[in-house]
Amino acid sequence: MNQTSSPTARAFTRRQRFHRAVQALRRLVQIASIALVLALVTLSLYAHYRATRAIEDPTLTRGWRGSVLLAVHQAVGRLPSPQAFLDSCKGTHWSMRVLGLDLTDPLAAAEALAASKRVHWPLLLGALVPILLTVLLGRVFCSWLCPANVLFELSGKLRGLLAFAEIPPADVRFSRANKYVLLAVGLAAAAVLGLPFFALVYPPAVLGRAAHGWIFQTAAVGSLAVLGLIVAVELFVSPRWWCRTMCPGGALYALLGALRPLRVRLDAAKCTGCKECVPVCEPGLNPVRESARMECDNCAACIRHCPEDALVFRLGTSSAPFRSSAPPVALLLGLVLAMPLQAHHILGLPHYAYKENYPQVPQLEYPAAAGPYDILLTSYPGNPVPGEKTIIAVYIKDRTTGRAYEGEIGIRALRSRLFSDPEPLAPAVRVVPCEVPHKTTVTFPEAGDYWVELTFDVEGKPESIPFPIVAGNPSPAGAVVTLFGGVMLTLLVTVRAIRIKRARRARAEGRAA
Repeated sequence: MNQTSSPTARAFTRRQRFHRAVQALRRLVQIASIALVLALVTLSLYAHYRATRAIEDPTLTRGWRGSVLLAVHQAVGRLPSPQAFLDSCKGTHWSMRVLGLDLTDPLAAAEALAASKRVHWPLLLGALVPILLTVLLGRVFCSWLCPANVLFELSGKLRGLLAFAEIPPADVRFSRANKYVLLAVGLAAAAVLGLPFFALVYPPAVLGRAAHGWIFQTAAVGSLAVLGLIVAVELFVSPRWWCRTMCPGGALYALLGALRPLRVRLDAAKCTGCKECVPVCEPGLNPVRESARMECDNCAACIRHCPEDALVFRLGTSSAPFRSSAPPVALLLGLVLAMPLQAHHILGLPHYAYKENYPQVPQLEYPAAAGPYDILLTSYPGNPVPGEKTIIAVYIKDRTTGRAYEGEIGIRALRSRLFSDPEPLAPAVRVVPCEVPHKTTVTFPEAGDYWVELTFDVEGKPESIPFPIVAGNPSPAGAVVTLFGGVMLTLLVTVRAIRIKRARRARAEGRAA
């Protein structure tokens, strides 16, 4: 017999649909946030090509990147002032400019102020919008905008696959106070040493560099290694380890949003204690008891999964967020912001965007360090053409005095082999600097992976530094081997899991009989 649902049931269904729509909107915002950074980095690359007229060189606009750049060229060329538009769009989540509006991650601003011990008002104004949003809405950057959050949420889902494959991951618990300690120590170290630290490990900044490396075809190995390490810990050791217990940006956002007016509240009269909200909370909270505290990122996932509609967004403040380690960290932030001012605004641009000879044709660049020297190796073109000369330039300077290295250096190119040692293309060339930088040319005979090895004396001892370079479009032999190995490993793990499950089922049936 068909029964008409009650008005209360229909209202509950409408609310559930609304909450599902909110979660769908959150995913769309996350995707749009990632797409925005990729678009800004692409515009930065196009700005270099356009400024040097390289966009008109067919040898530099090949492949899918070339197609994208040509499409951007067609679109930007129709604008009344193309250069003004390009100048108004650049950067990454660490620090960006969108249609002339400067936006800076508050963590980037705090670290820059601490390291420089001076204040630059445009830098603070750039952080003003994110700060205001956080003060009103809490840690919404973490759950709605952070590009790394998508990756880390995916790692949480993959833990379920490990359990299915009979490889149960560990569930080690760390204190949430760790991230506040890391925030305080990092800012103090920046103030004492004058060096940034967070930009090297903070996932939004790391992903920004990885995006530059991918689109500009420069090195992204370090960025991928940092992200891979975090994902590995979250997969095998501790779920959502970084966001819950280590992220200094999350700590700063939690402090800034401690008195947010919009927060998740519990309607105790409706709660049945089913705990359906607990496993879906990405920050690892118990929403029944802790959703009103500053650790909550207002993602609304608990509201979506509450079968009794007992969790709702409400306006109100609380003094509870200021327990634990918040007061000393807040005091440290206040001291940093009280320092006298003048620092450069920071934008997520590749290294050569700051050189005096900008604009220039895009080229490959690798920074390195040895002893007291900072080193920058550049290759033009960035993706060498097999059989044609590639210009290799090396900048070496003393990081303390700023003086250029004036001795001889050795440069040799080696072909990278998958299952053997690198093969030298030719004897090393000794380069005497008649000018700075040191320059020579290398010809890569065919498409493939190569190394350019730099050797020079560092404080009386020989130092050797390898730099990877990809010439042309090499065959995907390495990728094929990796893919085959991955498929075989997955097959072996699946077979093992099936055998374990069958044996467990047989034991259970034997006990039942």
